[in-house]
Amino acid sequence: MKYMVLLYSHPEPWGHPVEEFTPEFAGLSADERKKHFEDFEALLGRLHENGELVGGEALGDPAKASLYEYESGSAKKSEGPYSATKDHLAGFFLIEAKDQARADEIAAEFAAPGQNVELRPIWTGGE
Repeated sequence: MKYMVLLYSHPEPWGHPVEEFTPEFAGLSADERKKHFEDFEALLGRLHENGELVGGEALGDPAKASLYEYESGSAKKSEGPYSATKDHLAGFFLIEAKDQARADEIAAEFAAPGQNVELRPIWTGGE
């Protein structure tokens, strides 16, 4: 079954890797920050090797986003950001897991200081 791992963060200024721009990550020691990035690279490597990582991308600055709303028979464009909270979607990974329990394990490994992770199943119709 496929799932989206959605990474939300609130760096100021916006940049990637987003952790480096959050106060929570800045509060870690240099060794803790180094270990975080090593663990993240190892996670991506493991998921790729065992076929669970389908793909993923970092997203650009939410201030440069556009929103298209359908109104009065046409789409109207407005400029972003749009999140009602301090967090914005920073990136995503598409994974394939044998079951919900494994998907939960994977999503938990993406959690990082200054970042929230949402796990959402890919809709396959009728579920």
